[in-house]
Formats: sequence, structure tokens, C-alpha cells
Amino acid sequence: MARPVWVGSLSFGLVTLPVRLYGAVSSRQARFHLLHDADGARIQNKRVCSADGEEVPLEHVVRGYTLEDGRQVTVTSGELDALDPVSSRVIALEEFVDPAQVDPLLLDASYHLVPARGAEPAYALMAEALRASGRVGVGWLVLYQKGHLCLVRPHARGLVLSTLHAVDEVVSQEQLSELERTGESVAPAELHAALELIESRSTPFDPRRHPDAHRERVMAFLERRARAQARSRRVPRAAPEMGAPAGAKVRGLEATPAEGALRLRPRLAAREVRERGPEDSGGLGSKPFRVEPGEGGTPDDPRGASASWPHEAHEATTPYATPEGSGGLGAPDPKKPRG
Repeated sequence: MARPVWVGSLSFGLVTLPVRLYGAVSSRQARFHLLHDADGARIQNKRVCSADGEEVPLEHVVRGYTLEDGRQVTVTSGELDALDPVSSRVIALEEFVDPAQVDPLLLDASYHLVPARGAEPAYALMAEALRASGRVGVGWLVLYQKGHLCLVRPHARGLVLSTLHAVDEVVSQEQLSELERTGESVAPAELHAALELIESRSTPFDPRRHPDAHRERVMAFLERRARAQARSRRVPRAAPEMGAPAGAKVRGLEATPAEGALRLRPRLAAREVRERGPEDSGGLGSKPFRVEPGEGGTPDDPRGASASWPHEAHEATTPYATPEGSGGLGAPDPKKPRG
């Protein structure tokens, strides 16, 4: 079960309601790590001084802030802790407002506000009272050492708390010069056509009709790649063909001496996904490959990598190219003296 991010009480007037705060939104985007291609180990980040390039121990790292005029100010953690708001376990609702008056741009993060054990009747009463009044509560919450203006509103079977951005954090449209050219009058006929188009496509909103298709494609591709890599580790690879020495380049694949296996080049792998689609890219072994001419020899060349196929192989079959003493056409008779 998820752990609450905050435990306290909800208060307004003479009413105090013990509550717990749980995250209402959780990111499901794929987050990738940086790995070493030789052994798959995680890459660690180090604190390096930009002046001398040396690694800096954590005890010598301090916080700093650059002012608008370019001056830098250093502070300590203790000095910042002294400026934090006083921690409180009470969400004090100061007023109740019409939710239509709250600009959606101010909404930040949302949390489920659930009752503590034994407070279910008072919790249900407050949720029903907010729902019947059509109002939302406005109050303050201290979360993660920071004070947040917040809204408490009814949602489904319970209450949801949403933190709000400060007013000065919202970028004003007056700062955007591109919007100055949008005040021109609109032709009535064009407006009527636009309204008809909107009406024809109007429907009740259901977020389930709009899943995150990109995340689903990424996760499906990663699952297929994991299965393909598991198979490549279980099944031993066949010995390389004669005439293809270690380190020979292969179209679409390349040998990695550290792993002793073939892996897709990143650029060609991305091209494979774009051209064939993630549904068809099954990882390693999904595309045939051949040895490129002139890079490591060919299976049909008995001389292996010593020849540049097919040009020199063609010259080797020319009768007059046979070395002396080989017994081929044009070779001198060993019984006939040279003169």
C-alpha cells in the first residue's frame, strides 16, 4: 500500500478532521538509466569542480544563488532551515470560493485527502457539504518544508487537495508579443462554420479514450527487446565463418570485444524501428546480415581476409597471373633451362 506524504488534520471554524494525504497523480513515463555498455553497470555522477576538473567531496559542496545582477551568494543548509515555514499538521481552510473563479493555470499537484481511522463520518459530511454548496475550500499546507496555497474539493467518493502556484509564477500573456496580432475581428461566416464544426464533434469527456500511446509503444518495444536479449544470452552463437576474423564488420551489426556478442548499432536500431515499426523489431536476430565486401573476406574466398574480394579473386583465376613454378598455363617448363 502507498505511504501517505503528509498526516495531519483538516480544520475550518470549530471543525477538525484527522486526514492523510496521498499522491493522486503518478508519472508513468519510461525513465532510462545510463549504463556501461561493456558490463551493464550503472553510471555514477561525480561532483567535479569546473575550475580545476578535480572531484569535490560532499563536505566541501555549498549552495549558492545567482542574483539578477550576476552576484553569487552562498548559503548553508542551516541558514535555509531557519527560513523554512513553521511545520504544521493542520490544513486551515480560510475561505470557500466558486471553483469557476480559480484559473486552471494555478493548479499544480493533486493529492487524495483521506480520513484517518474513526473520522469517516465527519469526512463524509464535509465532502457532501462541499458538493451540495458547489464551493471549494482555500487554505494553506506546509509540505516538504514549503508553504503551499491549496484547494480542497469533492471528487468521486472523497476529497482531493490541489496545491496552487503563486500568482507571480504564472507568465502573463502581456509579455508575449506574438499575441498582440490576435485582436483582429473575425468574419461572422467563418465563426459560424467554426461553431458548427465544434458542435459536430462535441462529446462528453472521457480520458480513457485518450491513452498514452507513445508510452505503450515504448514499453512494448522494451519488453520485446528484453525477451530477445534473454534469448541471445541463452542460445550460444555459432562460430564465425572462415575468412571472417575477429573484429570483422557486419552490416547492421558489429562485434563488441568486451561482450563477445553482436549488438545493434544505435542509429541502425532506431532506423529499424522507424521503417518496420516497433511491432516488428524483435531485437537481435530480427534482420538478416551479410559480411560487407572488402571487410573481413567472404565465405567463398579460400584466402580469407588476405584478398580484397572480388577483384583480386578474379585476378587469381586469370591464366597469366599464375606465379612461376605453379604448373599453370604460361608457366615455364621446369626441364627447359632458362636462357
